[in-house]
Amino acid sequence: MDVKKFYEEIGGSYANAVAIMMNDALIARMLSKFIKGDAVEQLISSYEQKDYRAVFAASHSLKGVAGNLALTPIFDLASSITEATRNDDGVDLDKEIGELKKAYELIQEKHSQYIAQ
Repeated sequence: MDVKKFYEEIGGSYANAVAIMMNDALIARMLSKFIKGDAVEQLISSYEQKDYRAVFAASHSLKGVAGNLALTPIFDLASSITEATRNDDGVDLDKEIGELKKAYELIQEKHSQYIAQ
């Protein structure tokens, strides 16, 4: 298991993750919980249903989790989506949602290669 390599390949911050979590074992455990969770799916589903209040809540929550895990690509996208939906406006976030799906798929792929072994 190489947590540092995982972070390098997803564009995250291993240094920040270690500063928060203190060791690779805890990082790996929390990453597994993130992968098994449904935070990203909830955000996407809420957007597809055009429930912007739920999109805001889901993206805000995802931003916190991604920040704590130093998953920079997810954190940046969740932050952008949070701000775009803060006022419950019907906004076009197709580009951001597409990027979020790609970033999450990469994290899932690299997780299975490096962490879940």
